[in-house]
Amino acid sequence: MKLAVQLAAASVLARAVFGFQCSHNKLLEKYNVDKYSISHQTTRDTPPSSTIEDWWINICQESSETPPEGCKDNDVLCGTTKVTLNDDPDKPILTQLIDFPESVSSGVSENYNGDLVVELKDAKWGSNSIDAEITFVCASDKGSNTVTSVTWQEKKVQLVVEGDAGCLKKKDDGKKDGDNKDDDRKDPKPDHDKKGTSIGSWFLWLIAYALLFALIYLLATSYMSTRGGNLREFREEFLERSSSLASSLPQFTKEVVSKVLGRSSSSSAQRGGYSAV
Repeated sequence: MKLAVQLAAASVLARAVFGFQCSHNKLLEKYNVDKYSISHQTTRDTPPSSTIEDWWINICQESSETPPEGCKDNDVLCGTTKVTLNDDPDKPILTQLIDFPESVSSGVSENYNGDLVVELKDAKWGSNSIDAEITFVCASDKGSNTVTSVTWQEKKVQLVVEGDAGCLKKKDDGKKDGDNKDDDRKDPKPDHDKKGTSIGSWFLWLIAYALLFALIYLLATSYMSTRGGNLREFREEFLERSSSLASSLPQFTKEVVSKVLGRSSSSSAQRGGYSAV
């Protein structure tokens, strides 16, 4: 039982460390984040002292830059707060240290904007545990990767980094374009759909023209029959002719169909007779 627990713990630790090897992660390997370690510093006056806040981000093990003073070699994210007295600015005092080593739980995803998001969970900070969320926004026009936002939400620090680290590698962009082209070649649009659409459209136009001509015919004949009369007589004549046309339309259609079918039947019989001879 003890051995099983040890193996499970080792497996979890291996997965956590493996998650920061960007070349082995399907999502991280698509981005330029493995090329950079990112530093950020802010200074604010807090009389009678000055407070300096530093953040250091090194998501991928492929980037082997030396961490700043106070941070460890295996830190993925590290933040320090130092205070210097105005009377003695050369001797900063470290008042806060927050570090997320490789062994913390991690997750990688893309948000609804397509930005890379790295989540770090349960880093020990004294008697507390804190989380971190780092969002990498692609801004290839910037000269360097810049931390544009550092905010705290309860026990979670949220950082936004803008720069080339959040951009896709060029080979992946080309691969996506190639995939789209392959999909276009695999799924050509059939021509018979276009033909069916054109035939249906032609039939609808034919019906529309027939109805229009029928309406014009009824209006013209009704007017000629009641010329010199009033509007009421014209309306009664129009309704009577419309009803008559509507009642005779099925019989007219039947006669047309029977004549067409009769001609085709007689033609077939004649062709059959000729072939028999």
